[in-house]
Amino acid sequence: MNADFVANAVVLDGLAAPDKVAALTQVLEAAAQAKFVSKKSVAALLERLREREKLGSTGIGNGVAIPHVKSEEVKRLCMVVARPAKPIDYDAIDGRPVQTMFLLLSPSPPTAEHLEALKWISGLARNTDFRRFFLAAKTADELRELLREHCPKR
Repeated sequence: MNADFVANAVVLDGLAAPDKVAALTQVLEAAAQAKFVSKKSVAALLERLREREKLGSTGIGNGVAIPHVKSEEVKRLCMVVARPAKPIDYDAIDGRPVQTMFLLLSPSPPTAEHLEALKWISGLARNTDFRRFFLAAKTADELRELLREHCPKR
């Protein structure tokens, strides 16, 4: 994972999703629009994400969700970051609604980058200042800049 990973990420502000499935669908559609995956693969990837959610919520707490999927369809590690317009009931482990989503798409089999990205995102989720600044940002550009500021330096 590097600065290009963050620079190439899709950042969605004001995601208009009433529930978890709608949010997952919208971030996958954004990934397809960015050509991270094909449009025809969105339904299959959504089904895989829904199956993953049945194993345990990717709503990790503190208003953050990290849905992630591995697929042969994905050629390189990529991310869609979304801030919903309204908090989403996500069945998070702490029961709180989600205000920040990080969709992580990884090739299959996953590389070490996949675990590195999950570790980085988990760190952001635990960082009170990051969460506060993320929710206070006024534009998608400000959200991206905040991600850049927190990107590991190499």
